Amino acid sequence: MSRTRRAGIAAGFGYLQFGLALASGILVVPFVLRSVGSEAYGVWLGFGELVAYSAMADLGVLGVLPWLIAEADGRQDRDEMRRLVSAGVVAATLAAVAFAALALGLLALAPGLTGVSDAQHAQVMGPLMLLVAGMAAAYPVRVFHALLVGLQDVTFAGRMGIAVPVLNVVLIIGLLVAGQGLYALAAAATVPTLLAACASVFRARRIAPELMTGWRWPSLRLLGSVTAQGIGGWVAGLGWRMISATSNLVILAVAGPVAAVTYALTARLADVATQMSWQIPDAGLVGLAQLKGEGRADRAREIVISILRLTLIGAGAVACGVLAFNPSFVSLWVGPDKFAGLATNALVALGAVALSLAHALATTASTLGARVQIGFVSVAQGVVHLGAAILLGRAYGLPGVAAAAVISTALVAYPAGAYFLRRVTGLGQAQLWRGALGPWSTRAILLLLLGLAVGVAGWRASVWPPLLMAPVLGMLYVWWMRPLYQDLPFPARLRPILARLRLVPEHGGAGVPLP
Repeated sequence: MSRTRRAGIAAGFGYLQFGLALASGILVVPFVLRSVGSEAYGVWLGFGELVAYSAMADLGVLGVLPWLIAEADGRQDRDEMRRLVSAGVVAATLAAVAFAALALGLLALAPGLTGVSDAQHAQVMGPLMLLVAGMAAAYPVRVFHALLVGLQDVTFAGRMGIAVPVLNVVLIIGLLVAGQGLYALAAAATVPTLLAACASVFRARRIAPELMTGWRWPSLRLLGSVTAQGIGGWVAGLGWRMISATSNLVILAVAGPVAAVTYALTARLADVATQMSWQIPDAGLVGLAQLKGEGRADRAREIVISILRLTLIGAGAVACGVLAFNPSFVSLWVGPDKFAGLATNALVALGAVALSLAHALATTASTLGARVQIGFVSVAQGVVHLGAAILLGRAYGLPGVAAAAVISTALVAYPAGAYFLRRVTGLGQAQLWRGALGPWSTRAILLLLLGLAVGVAGWRASVWPPLLMAPVLGMLYVWWMRPLYQDLPFPARLRPILARLRLVPEHGGAGVPLP
């Protein structure tokens, strides 16, 4: 199976997974608010971000393991892959202990950090203990999911990705009906992931039995090497965690749990849709790692441009949708009182574009060898983001928190990401602009303004016209962006369909040619 086909399958499953997550959120969140209340849910969201910080205890080993396995697979080095799996199991087991200790420590400090009452703290601690226990138990077996990702077993990974959100919804609804309150959220966040990780063990034994036997206790040198490789990704993950998992905590501290829920629900569509938009470009990262292992630098540069272009196309679609439809969507979903306002919504949309650009630069540069450098860039971005969110949140409320993503990207992520991408690929900013940024920005600006106008008109008049215009605006975006599709490496079966729609020429798509 070709890399393009594997990437397409992985992206397809990823889209379905996020689509299920979005649909389940639409179904479940109003039920959760009625069952546990806005205040309890707001505290759960804020304290949950502390648990998310604690999940960084693996030092990036679980994150980097698929790329190390993919590189070894590109070299056909099965012995190295076996050593990596054994080292991963040992490192993940140690990480589980560290995670549990760190999470318990942070949760003990949480009331002082956020100012919540003792009663609010007591209400969430039992469910959070269940969450921590379930997440810790999953650490060692997640190594085998990483193995399957590195082997590009995209069909199985995709099926598990679909099963997890389905089981998540079943558990939440069933346990809430049974009166379990926040325990329903804790069980749904842990049990499906743990079961999927266990299924990965059996799958690995079936498709790669030679990697599941003959393990030896890893040497300290190997553990140190894997950890060192993971540190760059870990540092980058810490930076992204500071960006993605601090808004609710900051708002909980400066404005209270109800405001945290309002912001979370306003940003929900953008958060999920942004993650969805990354599926196609991210699906090519394993193949990019294999190209690096094969020493094909020219082809790797072409794929980097393709990944940047695909990321921007998806981010623009998300921003247009959020500007045009999110005010109506939130109002119909949970009520107009849970919409944070047009200014916050516009900044959330711009933040989706900014973070998508930062993500594309970071993932491509780190995949091609700048993991440690990109990691420190991400931490710097996270520090700027956190500082901006606190300062602007105190001064301007929710719009100030939303503006932090745009500020941190402009000041840190873009200039530093472009610099390190040039270091590992030779692509300068002029090539990035000619190949991706320039063509996208000149065409996106008009549709972003159109989306803003639709959203403002809908919020001030009626929520229904923007929703009815959704298919029209979506088709307009796809058509308007067609010059950017010309040289993208679409799968062979998809290209004829796009050609019949006059979106791409019938031939081409080997990659984006460099200027």
